[in-house]
Amino acid sequence: MARDRSPPNSPPAKRRKESSTTTVASLGDDILLEIFLRLPCLATLVRAALTCRVWRSAVASSPAFRRRFRERHPAPLLGLVFNPPGAVQDPALPAFPSFVPTRGTDRDQAAAVRGGDFFLTSLQERPGVHNGWEIHDCRGGYVLLANGDQETMAVVNPLARRSVRFFDFGHEDTLEGNRTYGVVRRACLLCSDEDPTSFRVVIIAHDKSRVRATVFSSATGEWSLRPWKHIPARPRRGRGKWWIQNSNMQANGFLYWVSKTRKYMVTLDTATMDFSVHELPIFLQNQHCTFVVGEMKNDEACIVYAINFTVGVLFRRTESDGIDRWVLERVELLETQLVQLLGEVMENYNEVQVVAVRDGFAYLATSEKLSDSGAPSWFLSLCLETMILEKLFQRTRDSSVYPYVMPWPPSLVGYYGRFAPEDGT
Repeated sequence: MARDRSPPNSPPAKRRKESSTTTVASLGDDILLEIFLRLPCLATLVRAALTCRVWRSAVASSPAFRRRFRERHPAPLLGLVFNPPGAVQDPALPAFPSFVPTRGTDRDQAAAVRGGDFFLTSLQERPGVHNGWEIHDCRGGYVLLANGDQETMAVVNPLARRSVRFFDFGHEDTLEGNRTYGVVRRACLLCSDEDPTSFRVVIIAHDKSRVRATVFSSATGEWSLRPWKHIPARPRRGRGKWWIQNSNMQANGFLYWVSKTRKYMVTLDTATMDFSVHELPIFLQNQHCTFVVGEMKNDEACIVYAINFTVGVLFRRTESDGIDRWVLERVELLETQLVQLLGEVMENYNEVQVVAVRDGFAYLATSEKLSDSGAPSWFLSLCLETMILEKLFQRTRDSSVYPYVMPWPPSLVGYYGRFAPEDGT
């Protein structure tokens, strides 16, 4: 029988398995945002989200993600902005605010500072305006400045570098009556989380019995003059032409000013533009007490005060008689923490002063025992949730101070393309 020399049947060819590898580009928005939620800070998120149009669109189109990220990662403090010293040696020399970074270890935050225009060189671009600028407010990544000689204001975003808006504030047709019949106080800056490209500027004026607000809108480019309002509760003492201090404070849609007697606080509801006056707790009227109205992380308004090395926090509460009052809820003696942070130089200081309150943090400055000791102040941050103190830097305290907190970028807010510049610009 002939041998069958036919080749054996070949085994069936193995089918190539289809790749099941998942790439970053194939992730849906929900999974992508969950990954982004685990990034360490806002600066890192910005760097990641701006990698491509799809990622930027995913972040920008989700207000829920923005809220969750802010709850998990508070906006970082990039540094403190200082006004020029009060006494200028030579009026011909430029008087610009100065910026001191926090010098943290996060590389993305450091890169954001390096890429910004914190020297405010963009203010020099407008012809005919002298280089003498004073900060009035700092919010939402914007710095509000005024040039008194030129009666000009400017709103600058140092991180955006090119975001500069100039407008006049001294014309009679915009502030009619304020300069003639009242005293104009420091301006306040109101920013919008939903549209970070827009802002409002509020200036109040007052006389012996009335206050009024004038509002500039970036949307219209015009000032609107509000009617005079009589003070609902009239202070009996210290009522003169200049009975409100030249300072402003802000929290959760309300603006605050303190009377020079330190007994009353004037409040403006920026939604209704209604004024009210409330009496301050007795211990805040102490001349050795410094305090600032600000916000907790959940946007709740609070007052943080300091007397010597003791810091307290007050909240607005409705008491049993149905009246809203500022109520003291926590007090902390910081002397032990200060000794641990500052060591032997602690002997040079006898108190801390509150200079600002933002997003659940109070910013403090040490004050020296002797006015001629020459010891610079230490600037510190205090977490109002944990009451833990951290050292920032040492610097001469010769002017008012404003925290510069990293804002949520306009390009990552709203429907994609509404606020964002085109890629590559």
